[in-house]
Amino acid sequence: MQNFRFNYTHPWLLLLLIPAIALTLIPYFRAAKKYRKTRNRILSMVFHSLAMILAINLLAGLTFTYEKPNLENELIILVDGSDSSSENADLKDDFIRSVVSITDGKFRVGIVKFGHTQVSAGEPSLEADSVFEEYLSKEAPDTTATDLASALKYAKGLFKNPETAKIVVISDGMETDNSAASVIKSIAADGIKVDTVYYPNEEKDEIAIYSVTTPETRIVLGESFVSQIVVKSNLSGEHMAKLRAYDNGKLVGETSVNLTEKEQTLDVALSVSERGMHELGFEIILEGDTLAQNNYYRTYVNLEAFDNVLLIEGVEGEGKKLADILNESFKVTDLSISEDLASIPKNITDLAKYEQVVLVNVAYADMPAGFEAILNEYVYNLGGGLFTVGGAHDKINGEDVPHAYNRNDIAQSTYLKQMLPVNVIDYTPPIAVMIVVDASASMSMGKLDRAKEGAEACLDALSDRDFCGVMSFQTRASEVLQVLPVSQRETIIDSIRSIGQDSSASGGTIFSDAIMRAGNALSVVNNVERKHIILVTDGNPGDSYETYLPYIKANVAKGITMSVVTINVDSYLVEKMQNTATEAGGKFYGIAESEIQNIPTIMQQDIALEAVAEIKNDPFTPTIKDKTAAVVGIDGTLIPELTGYYGTVPKKEAKIPLMGKYVPIYAEWKYGKGNVGSFMCDLSGIWSATFMDDLIGKTIITNIVNSIFPMEDVRADGMSYVLKADNYHYQLNVHGAAEGQSIQVAVTPLTDSLASVLENGVAVNALESNRRFNFIIKHPGLYEIKIKVLDEAGAEISSTTLYETFSYSEEYNKFTEKKPIGEELMTLIANDGKGSVVTDPAEVFASFSDTVKKEYDPRIIFLILSIAFVLLDIAVRKFKFKWIHELIRERKNKLSDKPQNDQ
Repeated sequence: MQNFRFNYTHPWLLLLLIPAIALTLIPYFRAAKKYRKTRNRILSMVFHSLAMILAINLLAGLTFTYEKPNLENELIILVDGSDSSSENADLKDDFIRSVVSITDGKFRVGIVKFGHTQVSAGEPSLEADSVFEEYLSKEAPDTTATDLASALKYAKGLFKNPETAKIVVISDGMETDNSAASVIKSIAADGIKVDTVYYPNEEKDEIAIYSVTTPETRIVLGESFVSQIVVKSNLSGEHMAKLRAYDNGKLVGETSVNLTEKEQTLDVALSVSERGMHELGFEIILEGDTLAQNNYYRTYVNLEAFDNVLLIEGVEGEGKKLADILNESFKVTDLSISEDLASIPKNITDLAKYEQVVLVNVAYADMPAGFEAILNEYVYNLGGGLFTVGGAHDKINGEDVPHAYNRNDIAQSTYLKQMLPVNVIDYTPPIAVMIVVDASASMSMGKLDRAKEGAEACLDALSDRDFCGVMSFQTRASEVLQVLPVSQRETIIDSIRSIGQDSSASGGTIFSDAIMRAGNALSVVNNVERKHIILVTDGNPGDSYETYLPYIKANVAKGITMSVVTINVDSYLVEKMQNTATEAGGKFYGIAESEIQNIPTIMQQDIALEAVAEIKNDPFTPTIKDKTAAVVGIDGTLIPELTGYYGTVPKKEAKIPLMGKYVPIYAEWKYGKGNVGSFMCDLSGIWSATFMDDLIGKTIITNIVNSIFPMEDVRADGMSYVLKADNYHYQLNVHGAAEGQSIQVAVTPLTDSLASVLENGVAVNALESNRRFNFIIKHPGLYEIKIKVLDEAGAEISSTTLYETFSYSEEYNKFTEKKPIGEELMTLIANDGKGSVVTDPAEVFASFSDTVKKEYDPRIIFLILSIAFVLLDIAVRKFKFKWIHELIRERKNKLSDKPQNDQ
């Protein structure tokens, strides 16, 4: 034993010894001498002093520490044997061999090789050479993943003396399952130190399919849909690769792709011709690629035969024409709020018997009590489809107002305004304007000044959310000011006033360059619904109508319109300028020289937009904006006419397959798990008679309804669940079972090639009273996860089915986003493990100690002794006693005092 020390938790309490000694000695010395030197008095003082000394040391928290020779040092080497670390296998073995040679029989050594599982070379032993030979001969663990956290916990369980133990982790720091960072501190808390040895991997040419995204909306049978394939690589330059697509293992497409970036998204068009589950596979092939495991990625689409539609009419008979069209493809139940109120579903279970709800001119005020909340849960949580359309209008003060898309009505709702893909509100579309002013010499005599005044007047018609740019032109155009937010009003005004101040007005009047450059400037502006050019001129363009017409058409194709303001042009040019404005989708204003004072008013009125009307009677032909399943296969030039619409504003995430002038006609979006589509017109024949009688119109209606159907069964099962994946490890948390009910989970592979490998399915471990389930999926393929709720007798009450695909282990993901990884992870483990990152085998032993520190807590013994001394003190005060030798002497004296018998 060495370095024996006294340690106190509260050393200041030792000051109590001073009054304790005083309270003991003062009464003793105050007693008379003849009483002071009696054995009872002396013993009482000694016992009293000992009791107080022990008690005070007890209060001060006395402990003893000491060191003794350490004969139980233990070392376990954790070797990463996973596939990602295989290229450094020889270097790691050399490191281990060096460590073993240094131990010289003074340390117990164990070696564990790990990947997804662990393989041990036996218990830690002083025969380190034998352990190393056993390690070399052992079969490898599962090398397709790296579970460092489990390996650390496994090594911890092998130690007999954790306080003198160390783990050395040899790895590339690329873990795939669980988290070593979450367990390392608990291991260090047991006194086990953890060193790390980092062996980085050499970077090689690599390409991988990182993810695949299929459409969130329902896929139409037989129609093309686009899957987005995200490919990552560390390649430089351009490389031609092959991209193949598979449907249930069958090759259905192959194309060549040019890889040029570190990350690319490739669009692949597919179609499926049969209902049911389709396991989609995508494979990329490139010569020189290092890993093949990450070149194949799986996902799925499930085309269940959903066709059960509940059509609810706000007014009896208003949905008949729509129901007749839908009955050709779907099963339609037609109910009227006014006539069939009792039959309308009153709970989520009854509503979930249908896969889609169609509201025909149903206002929020029409809905039965509680129906709006049920409908919201049906769409958002269960994934049901919702399609809303307008219908007959109400009359207020002799004017038509919407019934279903009434702004005041929807504003009163709680959920309906959230569910719709449009905002039914007062709204004026934002605009971006490019003012193009002829600055040639002929724009004298006040014409240029009036044009500049008109440009300034335009700003008064714009708000801070709008945009404005300024351009002048002669033979060539000159961008005086790029398109800026109107909030920078002073800058824009200064630019307008600067036109013509350079005294260089000369040359011709060329439209082509000005129209092209104005269109280019506007085309880059985002977040506006109207892009417009106002061209002000007084001259005959030097280029022909046929020359600048292509630039007008290019602008119109980008949604850019143009109005033309002419000042005192010759009569023969009027028709040409009118045609120019008409082709550009704008208006023509021919101003006589005597009326040039009206130019500011005319230009201001040209860009001043009225607010979007709540209801608009105006014949128009819808155009296709976003190509979704609703308009798949539709020729936009053949869409039939509608004669009116409801003015709404699309929400940011909404898609707009059909567009009117500045307003959506049909909008759709993903709402929770479900799909919602809104048609801003009637489908009962008021505005839509031609549309609904036309084959194209009927096809669009059928497409819309078909695309809104859910992706999976919407039947209400009362369950909620969360599925989390960590490479191979899956955790499923299920809630919703009532008292006495239980939950059963089964995981079954659906990929044919897995039938023999997993003939009994995937093992599922149930935890937390059958509410949390763990399982491992490590074979690539498609899996069905069946969740059942059972009653006390084991009979099924309800069930739901999930589907999950597994493509490849994170072990082969060279572009992982999991953090920390590599050297960062190895450094973190060493720091939190109270060890270090080592490079030399000798460093492993630097932190080992020849002695082990021990601590002894004497408080229980001190407490017992204190009580004993107090009792002895009381005893010697109350009772007289004699020592043993005195008793013996007294006994002898008594015997000697007896009379002697006569001889």
